[in-house]
Amino acid sequence: MTRLRKILIVVAVLAGSAVLIPMVHHYQLKAAVSRYRAELRARGEPTELAQVLPPPVNPERNGIEIFLKAAPLVAGDKTFLRSNPIPAMKMVAPGKAMVCARQPLIRDPGEYGFTNSWVDAKVAVDQNQEALTLLRQIVNRPELDFHIRYEQGFYDGNLFTNLQLVALRQASLHLKSAAVNDLHQGHTDSAVENVRASLALANAMQSERLEITELVRIAIASIAQGATWEILQATNLTDAELSVLQSDWARLDFLKGHRDALNMEDIVGDLEVARWRSSNREMHKLIDLFGSVSKTLGVEDDRESTMFQRLKLSGQIFQWRYWWSYTDELRSLKGQMALLEATRSAGTSGAFLPAFKQQNARLDELGIGQLNDELDSVFSGRLDFHSMLSESIQLLGKSFRKVTVAECSKQMTVTAIALKRFQMQHGNFPEKLSELAPEFLAAVPSDVVDGQPVRYRRNADGNYLLYSIGENDQDDGGNPALESGTQSSSFQWQNPKALDWVWPQPASAAEIKLYYDEQAAKAGASPMPGMPSLGIPPGAAPVVAP
Repeated sequence: MTRLRKILIVVAVLAGSAVLIPMVHHYQLKAAVSRYRAELRARGEPTELAQVLPPPVNPERNGIEIFLKAAPLVAGDKTFLRSNPIPAMKMVAPGKAMVCARQPLIRDPGEYGFTNSWVDAKVAVDQNQEALTLLRQIVNRPELDFHIRYEQGFYDGNLFTNLQLVALRQASLHLKSAAVNDLHQGHTDSAVENVRASLALANAMQSERLEITELVRIAIASIAQGATWEILQATNLTDAELSVLQSDWARLDFLKGHRDALNMEDIVGDLEVARWRSSNREMHKLIDLFGSVSKTLGVEDDRESTMFQRLKLSGQIFQWRYWWSYTDELRSLKGQMALLEATRSAGTSGAFLPAFKQQNARLDELGIGQLNDELDSVFSGRLDFHSMLSESIQLLGKSFRKVTVAECSKQMTVTAIALKRFQMQHGNFPEKLSELAPEFLAAVPSDVVDGQPVRYRRNADGNYLLYSIGENDQDDGGNPALESGTQSSSFQWQNPKALDWVWPQPASAAEIKLYYDEQAAKAGASPMPGMPSLGIPPGAAPVVAP
């Protein structure tokens, strides 16, 4: 054999290897993903869109037409309610909140610096009565079918527009403003109806089974929770009003909503990945969308890409489609299971914090916990082809904490309503929470943080202390202060750095005045001269207590 022939054979072998080895590697990676999917199917995990679609909505319960009539009315509102909603349960000190409905003025002396009168508030609410009346009808039509075509994927341009997420949140803010205005005038019945409408929106959204809708549901419930707290401070309530309000709160199930959303996100995500792998064009659609968002955020300029950048991008897309995507997909599938297993563990044990820690430990093992999440990549203008799928798992994993806070808030709100009902019937609060069952509660609610009964004690002054142990996972005796060495500009009762999550009690006149003075100082203003004990300027309208 001649030397040239040997050289040609070596070259042919090397060329064949250069083609064959990557091809074999491609099929190995693809097979690994297929094997894991087969394992999931064998374990009974949903792997097809039909398995996770919500059931059809009964037309007689579908309130979508009502909401779509109300939404443009809320969006077109020209009153101050759109920019400055009437506040509710405004935290002024750790564990203490202002009863906003009892204040002579509607004020924010700090960041927003507005002052509105209750006369103006009534006019604004009255101007929104058509929308509010429509929204209250959703209590009797408590499902919303937005006709989302999940098979088109998350990046179909109409998905989030169809969901009306901004309109839903704004509607809840209008309902809260109306409820607090009602309380100021002494109308607890209409205040309860407005809060019930807001809760109906939160409950109705659960059928959409997307993480973004779950986050908006949590936001709506938080808005309704402030208004509910205000209602509980009224003195002319009836048991019937509180009973229906308690039932509406009890129907909220954020853990199930989160679990359903994770399953839907997984299946629709699979459809997206298959679409992106199908051609360079489909992948370019994602990159263009990613780039347009980054430019809007100001993290990417408008300069045209160079020839080198375009060639580099084409090479990255090619490698992603045939190799990188499979490694990342397998890791993200395992990460998805870590999220689902955590929700199941929380549902079984009732203890969310251990499940959350278990989830994060598993994500760290998979190398997902150290990644940027999807939003971080958008904000930085960076798309990492090696981890773009796993980054979405990192983002979804953070939602579990919000679910924990929302479920804890729900349990505390239900308990507080039951306590109020007990007091109205017996003249004082119970010595133990077990006295609430079975008349006012089926059973003593649990603290979702650790699964133990929610903490409670009746105080010597006739009031009570109700709290969760919070994220530090230890009982600090109902101390709402921040952990030593930490700072926060917020008195939020479920602050991540609070020792315990304490159900707020009404702030005293002195605490309200101190809050207003401190906010004025932070805004660079001086405390109002002659300010009386409530921290309100002289000559203000008298309080109209419920």
